[in-house]
Amino acid sequence: SALFPDAIGLSEYWENILRRHDAVTEVPASHWDWRLYYDPDPAARDKIVSKWGGFLGDVPFDPLTYGIAPRSIPSVEPLQLLVLEGVRRALADAGYGRRPLDRENTATVLGVGGGGSALAVSYGLRSCLPMFDSVPELGIRAEQLLEKLDSKLPEWTEDSFPGILLNVAAGRVANRFDFGGANYAIDAACASSLAAVHACARELELGTANVAVAIGADTVQTPYAYMAFSKTRARSQRGRCSPFDAAADGIVLSEGVGVVILKRLADAQRDGDRIYAVIQGIGASSDGMDKGLTAPNSAGQTRAIRRA
Repeated sequence: SALFPDAIGLSEYWENILRRHDAVTEVPASHWDWRLYYDPDPAARDKIVSKWGGFLGDVPFDPLTYGIAPRSIPSVEPLQLLVLEGVRRALADAGYGRRPLDRENTATVLGVGGGGSALAVSYGLRSCLPMFDSVPELGIRAEQLLEKLDSKLPEWTEDSFPGILLNVAAGRVANRFDFGGANYAIDAACASSLAAVHACARELELGTANVAVAIGADTVQTPYAYMAFSKTRARSQRGRCSPFDAAADGIVLSEGVGVVILKRLADAQRDGDRIYAVIQGIGASSDGMDKGLTAPNSAGQTRAIRRA
């Protein structure tokens, strides 16, 4: 299944690829006002150098389908809900919407990078308001700030903490779809979704799972994320990714959820599954000690290919 910018479904996503549709846009008003933060000067304090990204449109979601009370929704990070919808669609595409699945031996691995979701940042801000009381010379009381910001900040509820935890997103999938295998989240930064596939392959190879659900998800398109990447000098000011190009000036962040259902080839053939592709080999590596934390090392990249 695929939930991506300008493509709330597999067919739309494929059509976008065929017609070379560019889904990168300026930050839409539905998310936040980039004009409050933008400055092309990377040295400008507390400013972002890019106003570009990929953004999801509305995705229909019925919480009752997943046993979630509607009143809980404001306390749950949208990523957790989108992942549930993505897995439901992937299972249906795999033909398991109606026929039996070995749920007891189905593993769930979510590849998801970083943090700083809008909900988590808002809860963090609410939690920090009492700090203003410790600086009386500012003349600002936490109570006054809360009164002014109350309608803009989420209310703490029993759903708040699990609602912002990335590992709970994988746990919700196992819970709602009655999967009995391992469930966990992997953060390998930009490689998170591939790391999830790698982990799922290992589950199947070891025999600890007969079915594995690999999920890649990211919905952190917030001023916090843009600030973090801007100050790391990692964002493209042009809003264009240019891998292997001398003109490359950084990355472009995008929202999206992708899900694949994996089985051992012999099992898929035995069960009459529709097989899209076969993973012939998968490998991973690190660069080891080199010039810097983010500097690429060709030897490390070659090592991953050889291992695969």
